[in-house]
Amino acid sequence: MSRAETTLKIQNVECEGCAGSVRAALSKLPGFGEARFDIPGKTVTIAHDPALDRAEVARALTAAGFPAE
Repeated sequence: MSRAETTLKIQNVECEGCAGSVRAALSKLPGFGEARFDIPGKTVTIAHDPALDRAEVARALTAAGFPAE
C-alpha cells in the first residue's frame, strides 16, 4: 500500500507526553500510520493512507486540543 506524508504546524505540543496524546488522537483516524514530531519547530509529520486528507487530520488534532493547520 502506498503511503502519503503530511506535515502540519501544531500548537500545544511541548513534550513527549503531549506527542503521545496526539498519537492517540491520530490512531483513531482510518489510514493513520505514524507521526514524527519536531517539538521545537512545532510541526508533526504524519505518514498515512492517501485517502486520509489534511483537513480531516487537522480537525482531529484541533478537537483533541492541539490546534493544527
